[in-house]
Amino acid sequence: MAENNPIKELGKTLQDIFNDFFGECIDNDGVLRARLSNMGVVDAQVIVDVMLEGGITEDAPYGVLHFHHTLAQNIPEEAIPNLLISLNSLNHVINAGAFPGFGCFAYYEPLNQVYLSYRMPVNLNQIEAEYDNIRYYLGTLYEQLDLFVDFIMFAASSPEGMDITDYMDYLDEVADLNDFQDRLESYEAFLEKFMKERGITLEQETN
Repeated sequence: MAENNPIKELGKTLQDIFNDFFGECIDNDGVLRARLSNMGVVDAQVIVDVMLEGGITEDAPYGVLHFHHTLAQNIPEEAIPNLLISLNSLNHVINAGAFPGFGCFAYYEPLNQVYLSYRMPVNLNQIEAEYDNIRYYLGTLYEQLDLFVDFIMFAASSPEGMDITDYMDYLDEVADLNDFQDRLESYEAFLEKFMKERGITLEQETN
């Protein structure tokens, strides 16, 4: 009888989990990729990648699953300074603030992208428990991105940036809105108020 290979088992089960969460995924030389669509009221698409890496150090007892999620691309140069400030403020919110989450958001200059990265240690000797952890993470990922993707997309396209406090107030206002159209109208009203207070016109925003 062939001996079980825990790494192959992990890869196969990860693919099944991705299919359950995202509908489908592709395997590109050990990197699983899927897409999250219709995120936030801006209808954003997020590319979700995961791969198994070695441990943090050579003598680390566990391997690491690296989740890497690409949110925004082709960011205008004039938006980058305030984008970096916005991402730093957002990381404070999810790591020490009112909306705890996993990982950190960052800007990757070589590819001109905003991404969310999270590394999860995995104990192959307790793999069933690790599958529960993976499912829990992916479930919270959807909620985390759905909450903040609108903030990120605005910050990635506007040279004005956005204060996270203003956005958190907006989240409080729409917390009980389940209808997409209601959320969209609230977001549009929020942006209109935000730009009016800062003297931004639609012409300025698109130029």
